Amino acid sequence: MCVQLDQGTTMSDKESRLTFWYEELEGGDFNLVGKKNANLGEMIKAGIRVSPGFALSLHANDLFLEQTGIKAELQRHLEQLGEVDYDSCKAASEFAVERIEKAEIPSAIADEVRREYQKLCALANVADVPVAVRSSGAVSMPGQMETYLNIRGEEDLLQYIKKTWASAYHVEAITYRMNKGLGFLMNIGVGIPKMVNSRLSGVVFTLNPLNGDPSKISVDISYGLGEAVVSGLVTPDNYLVDKITLSVVHRTMGMKESMCVYRAGGSDIDTVPIPEVDRNRYCSTPEELEEICRISKSIDKYYGKRYDIEFGVDADLPFPENVIILQVRPESVWSKKKAEAKAAKKKDAMDRIVSQLITGVRVT
Repeated sequence: MCVQLDQGTTMSDKESRLTFWYEELEGGDFNLVGKKNANLGEMIKAGIRVSPGFALSLHANDLFLEQTGIKAELQRHLEQLGEVDYDSCKAASEFAVERIEKAEIPSAIADEVRREYQKLCALANVADVPVAVRSSGAVSMPGQMETYLNIRGEEDLLQYIKKTWASAYHVEAITYRMNKGLGFLMNIGVGIPKMVNSRLSGVVFTLNPLNGDPSKISVDISYGLGEAVVSGLVTPDNYLVDKITLSVVHRTMGMKESMCVYRAGGSDIDTVPIPEVDRNRYCSTPEELEEICRISKSIDKYYGKRYDIEFGVDADLPFPENVIILQVRPESVWSKKKAEAKAAKKKDAMDRIVSQLITGVRVT
């Protein structure tokens, strides 16, 4: 069955959906819900533990912009900007963010978000269960859009969904797209997973990020929610682990000055100091570290390439069920270098062949 659109084109039932639960998704659905959301669905299919949740589709974002009239406003505003420079980009950003954050979400979208959120509350057996609200673009734009943590209740959730949509129009995100040859207008998905009550959290690279060695796993880990590690707020404990044996090759104790925790009684998070006794010891047990690496290794093997993985260790669950994957994305720095080196090598080989064809090969 298809839905007829005004322009005479058609949209499949799947393309016209507003929300998906993670278990309904797979990696190839990134065009529907963005890469972060699609990857979490793929993780479930691979047997990897992820936090339960649902995704708001790119179509929902597009519908919001269409039905509120914001898309038409933005298109008219862009036509009047003239030469594109930082000042005009900043003006366009402010224009877009203000309208998105002040607009009312159409009832069809808002009502479905409320229904799905209540299902998640029932699944977790928690009233107003805390969730993350994560941006998820169909095109990789690392660090350009926002994620909000510990959002509680239907109305706060709807407000932070708008903030996440608006983050696609922050100056940094717009200039990033311009430099990549992408358009100004961009629909994004939104991920809404249950927050993990992280006693520990961190980031894994399934290679050595210093030299690109794929035989190693690098783990950064600290206390509390992952925002402290991801944002660079703290110096975490770091482990370099052999990918075959999962034995620690090298470790460095971080300062772990502070940690992010749930804000008591409301949405958002707070930063609090870590007691000195906890700062002066490694925060993870050897068993937890090994389980983190085992799961990361299985993700690496499943995809057949190196990955950047965010995880949490839930204070409310027993080991090993407490090690939960929050987000996965392909590692970009060394993968890009490898691709560039391969292309350069191929070009050098072709240049030599062409040179020989032109000048001939001397035979002695």
